[in-house]
Amino acid sequence: MVRISALLLVLLAAACGDADPEPAAGSDTSATPSPTPSEAAEVEVAPYVEVDAGPVGLTTAEDGSVWVVAAQGETVARIPAGGSAPDLTVDAPGVPLRATAAEGAVWVSSFHGRELLRIDPATGEVTARVQTGEGPEGVAGGFGSVWLVVQDAGTLLRIDPATAKVTATLDIGVGARLVAPGPDAMYVAHYADGTVLRVDPETGEVTASESVCEGPQGMAVTGGRVWVTCTLSEELVALDAASLEKVASVPVEGSPDSVAATDDGRLAVVAEDGPRLVVVDPASATVVAETVLGQEPALNDRANLDLALAGGEAWVGSFFADRVYHVPLPG
Repeated sequence: MVRISALLLVLLAAACGDADPEPAAGSDTSATPSPTPSEAAEVEVAPYVEVDAGPVGLTTAEDGSVWVVAAQGETVARIPAGGSAPDLTVDAPGVPLRATAAEGAVWVSSFHGRELLRIDPATGEVTARVQTGEGPEGVAGGFGSVWLVVQDAGTLLRIDPATAKVTATLDIGVGARLVAPGPDAMYVAHYADGTVLRVDPETGEVTASESVCEGPQGMAVTGGRVWVTCTLSEELVALDAASLEKVASVPVEGSPDSVAATDDGRLAVVAEDGPRLVVVDPASATVVAETVLGQEPALNDRANLDLALAGGEAWVGSFFADRVYHVPLPG
């Protein structure tokens, strides 16, 4: 994710960082300008829920609740299905960044804490802490395990969700950030190298693509393709899920950051400038809808904006505004 010279550094290294193998140190979040109240009143914004400072990671639990990781506030909060405010908040020191709901728990990476937290989604109790090494960032469930990218250590950890023990440590090189499951493999976005890695869950073999774009970040695997947001080259790129060959590219302005496949087979993409929700038809590789949510600037690798789909809505974090927007997915 991101390294903040304090806080922002971490955010920058983890979610949006530089192209250097060593994650950018980021800048102190306290120095990051936010829109003033008068500026905020000038433009209509989408409905939102106020959350703790610096939201980065989002995930949806089985009960439809949305979990929000606040990197600067160092908390993880639950917004219940249909709720308009968090109803449970968990302390998560050490600059928490990313989250996934998998195997009956919510898992949260703590970048400076060098650990992965397992949280009971019903009670908010932290039931396990997995020691990870330097710079844990992206986390996802797949193939009966939890997978964690440890950005600064250059490793991908496979974790048994029941015991919270590391069962495999794979070398993926310093500067990778996010991980996502596919039907046959796990995929890792290597932000520093501009590549995507395919990880065989049976053998642990890691295969790297050729350079696909500048700043690969979020991923969604659907229809035999891996769709990757490229924050720096401002595009959504499709790779063949087996060969990792590039097969399509869709221009998306405004620093595309996160992406998710919708129930009807489309792709929802979050562009940081706004932020904006951009909907892409994967069959034609074209943008079919776009919604402006707010009026915040792009993050320039100082942090990240995540996306969660729940209750027919897209939930989009805003690091600068300390809120999570939510809007119905376009029909």
